[in-house]
Amino acid sequence: MIKSAILLAAGRGKRQRPYTDVTPKPLLEVNGRATLDYVLCAVAKSGIERVCIVTHHLEEKILKYVGDGSRWDLDVTFAHQNELRGNGDALMSVSREWIPNEPFMVVATDYILFENVLLELVEAYRQYRVDIALSLKECPIEELLSRSNVEVDSNWHVKRIIEKPRREEISSPYAASVLFILPPQFWGYLPKVQLSSRGEIEMQSAVQMMINDGYKVCGLLQSAPEEWDAARHLTFGT
Repeated sequence: MIKSAILLAAGRGKRQRPYTDVTPKPLLEVNGRATLDYVLCAVAKSGIERVCIVTHHLEEKILKYVGDGSRWDLDVTFAHQNELRGNGDALMSVSREWIPNEPFMVVATDYILFENVLLELVEAYRQYRVDIALSLKECPIEELLSRSNVEVDSNWHVKRIIEKPRREEISSPYAASVLFILPPQFWGYLPKVQLSSRGEIEMQSAVQMMINDGYKVCGLLQSAPEEWDAARHLTFGT
């Protein structure tokens, strides 16, 4: 059973401005619910018991909203990301004392997740008996340029993952959502990741190192998780 999850909630949400000038991106609402509520419900449904939420922008509002996590039957703690230097840097903000010596989940908090999405990922992780499992979505080429392009074989084993590839590097129609199950060995690879050309530490680069070293990685093709947008907010939100 996967018992621990790290939720990435530090970003400023530049694409969602001006709404995110006053509301942190994970608290933007759809159908009267914060996107973070959808995520926490899906996390709890998957069997997770303890969560660390990485925050930065307007973090006091997130801390107040979540509290101790009892509303979702979760044990929640928080970590502060000092600089917004990518999802790998966010993970490195988590206290070493909190990090378990067992597999864990990493989840972005700007997705509107159906409750069974993460449970399905856990089940795939168990079924394929792999070291790493990640959620895949099918995307048009133009969108892949700003995502993580993933190459898989006929059995959905991941051969390569490239964050924000050049057009000539795109090898499949699949991108990785930031929904991962990772082994404890991941923490030994993350500090080896060099800053990207965008000045970010990207967790996907650490995953690629692990693939190169023979770790078994599978992708689960799922519906692309919806993300908040202004039209949805104005139509359905509060």
